[in-house]
Amino acid sequence: MKIQVVDISAITPYFNNPRDNSNAVEPVKESIQRFGFIKPLVVDTKGIIVVGHTRYFAALRLGLSKIPVIYTDIS
Repeated sequence: MKIQVVDISAITPYFNNPRDNSNAVEPVKESIQRFGFIKPLVVDTKGIIVVGHTRYFAALRLGLSKIPVIYTDIS
């Protein structure tokens, strides 16, 4: 498992994500500001988020251009 830092523009949320964590984005944003990224996003080989939608949206709100990800071949 290798963590890579990639352009946030290369990552896409899963269009059919069943969770609505919009209320958690602000607290996660504050956590990233304070502690940095503790857990990278998990994305498939096409750059679609498997795990980490809330962290992704928090990073967008922070204006981050690069984020840590782990690529996987699971969907």
